[in-house]
Amino acid sequence: MKIPFHRPLFPENTINNIETVLSSGWVTTGKNTHLFEDELCKYLKAKHVIALNSCTSALHLGALVSGLTDRDFFIVPTYTFVSSIEIGEYIGAQPLLVDIDEKTMNLDLNQVEDYLKKYGQKIKTIIPVHLAGNPVKMNELRNLSESYGCFLLEDAAHALEAIDNGKKIGDTDHIAAFSFYANKNITTGGEGGAIATNSTILSDKIRKLSLHGMNKGGWARYSSNGKWSYDIGILGYKYNLSDIASVIGLLQLEKIDYWHKKREKIAQRYNKSFNLIDGIKLPPSQNNKSKHARHLYIIRMIKEKWAISRNKLIVELNSIGIGTSVHYLPIHMHSYYQKKYGYKPTDYSKSKELFEGAISLPIFPDLTENEISYIIDNINNLWNKYSK
Repeated sequence: MKIPFHRPLFPENTINNIETVLSSGWVTTGKNTHLFEDELCKYLKAKHVIALNSCTSALHLGALVSGLTDRDFFIVPTYTFVSSIEIGEYIGAQPLLVDIDEKTMNLDLNQVEDYLKKYGQKIKTIIPVHLAGNPVKMNELRNLSESYGCFLLEDAAHALEAIDNGKKIGDTDHIAAFSFYANKNITTGGEGGAIATNSTILSDKIRKLSLHGMNKGGWARYSSNGKWSYDIGILGYKYNLSDIASVIGLLQLEKIDYWHKKREKIAQRYNKSFNLIDGIKLPPSQNNKSKHARHLYIIRMIKEKWAISRNKLIVELNSIGIGTSVHYLPIHMHSYYQKKYGYKPTDYSKSKELFEGAISLPIFPDLTENEISYIIDNINNLWNKYSK
């Protein structure tokens, strides 16, 4: 049996809908993109959504409208994908890395508060990352950010379905950035992202920034009876999403709740089985008012209980056809950031420990019962073989 780490799903009408867009004569940002944005607004309970070509673009524009400059600091967890920090690098701002909270695998709010007390108004922006789809405790973080006048730019790349304390991630007066990359819970054909906000002011700024700073996009000019004129009022970027990508996203969004239920079912099967293995820590659990998006299922090896390393265990799993991944090498362990800021691999010990034991298992919705059982049985077999 061969099970990939991820297998993208495309509803049966996908090709037909793409062909309809291709034959329409309009393939870039247009009515399908605006419809996709409207449907995302409904799903996220957000007043505004701007569809973009990646989550990195969304985070970059979010950082710009947050007011972050090269004179400011921003807070970001070290345990995240590199895009969470590099958007601050684009601007020239100074990062303040925080370690994880072991219970949630998200940023440690106590360390966030310590930085806020130390640097005060020098900190312009906080970037919480909803790792694997597990929502950050946003009520606590909002209280902290409001006390110190900081902007919250949520990296919600993993968290489209997530709910924190009864509130959808994306229902925010600040900004949440989402990803529709190839392996995300929904995709717009390989690349894509979006920003959600309840602020009309922020939404208007982002829409202009996403398309060269234009006050009127191509579709608005095309559909306005010859009113072709436009003005560039600010320096902008080319971050818009096409209608081809959007029509794929629309069909994916129709399936999101069904696919999430299947992901949740897989996660619960894993939990029930791996809870019996003494050498594995399960992913964090949620209270009744919160919802995990189940983008990733990350098990944590307890190193001292295994007679094999994490990397060798991955090789063993791959050799029997089970695809895995590792999320993530912490920011402070990448050579670029070590050279620039002097980070050492031993800094941020909790993130380092998590990384050294982390293995992401397949959790895509069309995993079959046989495939799930195969994964569970073989991890149990490897535990029996390599447990100390």
